[in-house]
Amino acid sequence: MQIAAHTPSPQAFPLQELEQIERAIAAAQDCVATLQLRRELLTGELDRITRPAPPAPKIIGPGFGYRGEMVRAWSSIDIHAGLLRRLWTDFPERREAMARAMGARGYSRAYVARTPAELFPGKPAAWAAKFSRTLVDGWVIDTNLNRPRIATLTRVAVAAAGLAWGVDAQVFWRATRA
Repeated sequence: MQIAAHTPSPQAFPLQELEQIERAIAAAQDCVATLQLRRELLTGELDRITRPAPPAPKIIGPGFGYRGEMVRAWSSIDIHAGLLRRLWTDFPERREAMARAMGARGYSRAYVARTPAELFPGKPAAWAAKFSRTLVDGWVIDTNLNRPRIATLTRVAVAAAGLAWGVDAQVFWRATRA
């Protein structure tokens, strides 16, 4: 028995339905492409507005850095006294050596001594008291100093304590970006 191949007639084939399906698919593909572009745009904008702000630059100073700690001080003398106080506290066995090293940089003053009278030999007691400050018990410092002299003396004291300038101790005369 032979089966005859049945070919539908062109009038019976749903050509119009096929064309509608193809138009719908093309329209859906256009819609998906448009949606994908919009998604990329929105994702980019979301990334931009939720991105963490760059860290604000860290401002250090005025003051001094000592063994990894930043200490704020507002005047040159406060910077000088604060750094020397740390050295005198942390290295009591090196106090005499630091005082001698600093005194060696002076013409007629010791810069650090046991009493105000030792700081300013020959000066009236009131004058000596006016220009001295207690460093630690039993020690006073000269406060009648300019910034260049303080810069020299702090470096000398740090070296006499056995520390490295710029590593263990450093002075920041004004606010500085870290």
